[in-house]
Amino acid sequence: MKKISIIMMVLLSLAFSVQAYACVGRILNIGIVDNGNETLLAELVSELINERTGTTVNVIAFDTSVEIYEALKKEDVNIVIENTEHALGMMNMQNSGDIVKDYDMSKKEFRDKMNLIWLKPFGELDDEGGKSQRYYSAVITEDVLINFPALPRVINKLKNISEDKRFDKVIKSVRSGKKVKRVARDFLRKKKLI
Repeated sequence: MKKISIIMMVLLSLAFSVQAYACVGRILNIGIVDNGNETLLAELVSELINERTGTTVNVIAFDTSVEIYEALKKEDVNIVIENTEHALGMMNMQNSGDIVKDYDMSKKEFRDKMNLIWLKPFGELDDEGGKSQRYYSAVITEDVLINFPALPRVINKLKNISEDKRFDKVIKSVRSGKKVKRVARDFLRKKKLI
């Protein structure tokens, strides 16, 4: 009986240690259209996931969003950095003028029609020309949700990150050509997220 309980304890401890390191050695790909907003947000997500879980995360820039969603279907991409204006356009829906409502509509339509899950918004950002505001968010596949159950909690630490008083300076430095990986890491360190 004592031998059986020792074996059970060893098996339980192994199970917990495997679960804790389940993401280690795995690879995720984030798809973006190559612009300042998406590049910075993707690097923030990439660095945060890597530091918190040990998972390798690649950021892949595409010429068009059509290419991103084709890669998503082929499972070459697991996470997309998306914004409400573009998402509603994809769904042939009108922008309501209320970004929170637009986020809720985008979230529902993506889940219902494409089995894609919108995580908490990163917040409002102007487009590259400084014209319109839209909500940005990470969008993940159901497969990622199943295989990386802790991932939403990790990414959601970046909820409303654009409201940080330093974020404008950070995005401007990326747009002016500073190395995005270094900028993202420095910002996450200052926020005590890594």
